[in-house]
Formats: sequence, C-alpha cells, structure tokens
Amino acid sequence: MLNQFLLDLREKISLNMKRVIGNSNFIEKAMAYSSITNSKMIRAGIIFASGRINKKIHNESLLTIGTAVELIHTYSLIHDDLPSMDDDDFRRGKESSHVKFGEANAILAGDALQALAYEVICDDKKLNSDNKIEAIKLISNACGKNGMVLGQHLDIESESKDVNIKDVDKIHSLKTGKLIECSVMLGQINNDDEKIREILNNFGKKIGLAFQITDDILEATSDQNILGKNNNSDLKNNKSTYIKVIGLKEAKNKSHELSSSAIKSLKKLMLAETNMLIELAKYISYRKK
Repeated sequence: MLNQFLLDLREKISLNMKRVIGNSNFIEKAMAYSSITNSKMIRAGIIFASGRINKKIHNESLLTIGTAVELIHTYSLIHDDLPSMDDDDFRRGKESSHVKFGEANAILAGDALQALAYEVICDDKKLNSDNKIEAIKLISNACGKNGMVLGQHLDIESESKDVNIKDVDKIHSLKTGKLIECSVMLGQINNDDEKIREILNNFGKKIGLAFQITDDILEATSDQNILGKNNNSDLKNNKSTYIKVIGLKEAKNKSHELSSSAIKSLKKLMLAETNMLIELAKYISYRKK
C-alpha cells in the first residue's frame, strides 16, 4: 500500500516538476537533473498523507505544496554536496550537480530551485492569499536561519569536535527534522483544529529526528549502490552522527522509539485517515535505503 502510494505520488510530482522547471536553458537542465529522479519523495508523501486528515485543502494544492517542498529539498542537497560543504560527488545514484555542471552552476541551480518553490505556491489557483502566506512562512522558517541553514552551520562547526547527544539532536532536528516537521504541518493548511495541529506537530518532530538517525545508520551499514549516495561521507568529514555518539545499537533503538512514540500520539486522534502517516512513520525508521 505504501509503496504504491509513493510510486503514484512520485510520478505526479515528477510530471509537475518537469512542467514548472522547463528545459529551455542550461540552468533549467541543471535544475531538472537533480530534481526529476528516482528519489523517494518522502516529504511530499508526508504532505499528502497529512492532507488526508484535512478536509479544507484541495488535492491540487497538496500537489503544489508537495512539489514546492521537493524543490526545496533538492536545492538543499545540491548545496550540501558542494566542495565547501560536505564535498560529495554522488547523489541519487548519479554524479552530484557540481560534478556534472560545475560548482558555480550548481549553486545557481540550487538558488533557482528555492525561488521556484515559492513561485509555484504563489501560482496555485485553489489556495487563497492567507493559505499561501501560511505555506510560505512554514517553509521559509523550516529551511532558513532558524531551521535547515542553522542546522547545516552547526553540522559543519561540529566536525572533528567532541559533541554529546543533545548537540546531535539539535543539529539534526534543525538540518533534517525541520523540513519533515514542516511537511506534516503543510498538509494542515487552513485547518484550525488546534488538537489535530498539536498532535501532528509533535508527530512531525519525532519522525523528523527518526529519519536522520536512520540515515546515519544506513550510511554506516549500507552499500553506496543501494543508498544512491556516498556511504562514507560522514566518516570522511568526521561528522557528528548518532553512530559516533551513541553507537549503532542505541541509534537503532532511538529511531524505533521515536517512530513508536510518534505513532502512539497519532492514534489518539482515532481517525482512519491517519493510516498512511502511520505507515510512513514505520517506513522512516525501518527503511533499508
């Protein structure tokens, strides 16, 4: 059920990305190269799954917002791979953007993807102005100076330093978790039910952190060809990972505990429409790639 849900969604998002990015110049080709791939598109999946609970948002708008978040995520990966950041040359099963197109063009492609994400939301016909402002504010907060960007800074600053579990939690809650938490809440645009929003926000925080812990585990234990990205980058850059701080066994336990706790809180809503979010929470913690 989940696999088919994600496959169908990836097809829809990819087609929409192809439409909004275009293919008329070099930068658009660089944007499409990194965006339209066989990626999991988990964040878009979370948005659609969350949107099942919300009766006040149209499926077309979920597609718009899902596309926007995947554009943002791709921009972050392009910049994350740069020589000045993590210096990774392999992403989503192929050469990283800066290897394929050059560093300057990779930066420009990432910048353009971020700008396009907001443009896509502004052009949506089903969202009203307040809805668009809410969506843009959620995304900008998740990926800006108080979210992903700050997390990336802290991640770089922590290289080769002794850190504790609180430090690692903070880094990854910001760098990875914020956009996943944001994706959960984007499915609730225009929903003013505070109980639902509070439970879903808590759910998003937990699965966001579980996602990064599982990423750390997979990088330490999986093959590069399965992952579709370098499997020794954290070790090479002496990153502050959960494996480094608490070890493999405890990292697995922590990821599973977060996922279980997130699911338990979600079940308090007693809504059948939460089933896909529950499946995603399980997948995030137990996935193999």
